[in-house]
Amino acid sequence: MKKSFILLVSLLILSFAFTSHLAQAQNIIQTQKVLEEEKPILFGGGLLLGVGMNSFQFGLNPEILKSYNKYIDAGIIANIYYSSFSISLGSNEKIKNFQLGAGVFARVWPVEQFFVQIQPEYNRTWTSANNYSNGVKASTSYGATSLLGGIGYGTHNANGMSYFSVMIDLLNAAQSPYRIGQTRAQPIIRAGAGFPIFRKKSGLKK
Repeated sequence: MKKSFILLVSLLILSFAFTSHLAQAQNIIQTQKVLEEEKPILFGGGLLLGVGMNSFQFGLNPEILKSYNKYIDAGIIANIYYSSFSISLGSNEKIKNFQLGAGVFARVWPVEQFFVQIQPEYNRTWTSANNYSNGVKASTSYGATSLLGGIGYGTHNANGMSYFSVMIDLLNAAQSPYRIGQTRAQPIIRAGAGFPIFRKKSGLKK
């Protein structure tokens, strides 16, 4: 009888220990599942709007990116730009530009909140001039490959992103839209934000 009692107590202790160990293991797995949540795919970009006495500008830079880890983001970006301006105040000659382009980019975050960006892209520009006083019209189109490089400041996490960057066209092609008629590459200042559009959780395989 005494041996049976001791055996029963031993079995109860072992059962309790096994149950506690199993519960602890499940908690560890659940915690690891949360920690292993993948970085989401983010959608966002920047917007440019400018209005003057004799000019109008509108630009949009939508982008889709994914953070592979806390150091590297990569994605694709599009450039949509339109401008209209007169040669001088009160002039009857107006010039219109429409630009459409696309590229890929990588942002490397060596330290928190600061990044280095490299962005190869191709842009096509359509330009037209119209002299309303004599009815003379002219138009042309051209394309150029650019390689943008620069630095920026911002944040990127599972809840979204925001950034401010300054870049230049390292190739500085003659027909690059970033030269703006200048002999040297001009600074490209951009700011934008984005939000997650896809998030997936991955846990440990059983």
